Amino acid sequence: MSAPHVLLSENLSEMAPWLHEHHPGGRFTVVPDAGPLPADCLDAEVILRSAMNEDLFDDILRAAGKLRWVQITAAGFDWIGGEPLRRRLAEGLVLTRSAHSYSVPIGEYVIGAALMHSRGFPALRAAQERREWVNTVATDFIGSTMLVFGTGSIGWEVAWRAGALGATVLGVNRTGAPARGFTRVTPVARCLEVLPEADWVVLAMPLTPENRYLIRAEHFAAMKPSAVLVNVGRGALVAEEDLVAALTGGRIAGAVIDVFEEEPLPAASRLWELPRTTLTPHTSFRASGNLRRLYADFCANYDRFLAGEALEGTMRRPELGY
Repeated sequence: MSAPHVLLSENLSEMAPWLHEHHPGGRFTVVPDAGPLPADCLDAEVILRSAMNEDLFDDILRAAGKLRWVQITAAGFDWIGGEPLRRRLAEGLVLTRSAHSYSVPIGEYVIGAALMHSRGFPALRAAQERREWVNTVATDFIGSTMLVFGTGSIGWEVAWRAGALGATVLGVNRTGAPARGFTRVTPVARCLEVLPEADWVVLAMPLTPENRYLIRAEHFAAMKPSAVLVNVGRGALVAEEDLVAALTGGRIAGAVIDVFEEEPLPAASRLWELPRTTLTPHTSFRASGNLRRLYADFCANYDRFLAGEALEGTMRRPELGY
């Protein structure tokens, strides 16, 4: 039996030689992002999709009758999907995500964001711009409490790092099920009970219909005035009006925000000028080792696919979109 034909997004072309080395008998084709769909792609059974043009992806879904599996190089499913994909999924196509590839850099980003605030770097930078020599007193990270919304792969990478630096790490997930690396886990429906304990509130959960605008005025009111919010999940996890009010009114001490409901963030957005706030352009997941991690994630699933085993990274709760 011949190996399945695998299509790769153009920006993953560097991965093709590694895949040929891993599976010398495999057929791996890089699909140019511009131009018509090449005829030799029509017998593809697998797609490893990254930043592939939406129209091109839809064309492949319509034309590649043998297609059985698509793996996306993303941590979540909420951004993907048009009518052609929904139709193919209903026909049995398997869709998986790269479950672990971006967790390491996002975990490092969260810890960096927390340490930046605990050491007072934003205030020190502002003093530098004023050419002012100031004496500041840092806040210990050791002994603090970090509350992480989302106890999956990203949450774990945040939790063990924070724990290693001496913080107590609490979690919030849908059911309150215990999770590795967390001292205690609370169901999301009761998160108001645990928010007052947190010095750091980290949003690292997928966006689903039930948690859109999860964090609102009542949640900011429950936080310590000294708490800092770090959002690496999705922008729509937070009600923007309430976030603006909490920061401009001094309800919380600060925020580090990497994800936004509208991206790129418009120049006219009020978020750019929020006090004690650091904005980054959805870059928490970007790191030098990503391509190798994406390769490892895909190869592990590809080996399962060849063996006829269940794939990792499928939607656990399709009705909720994750």
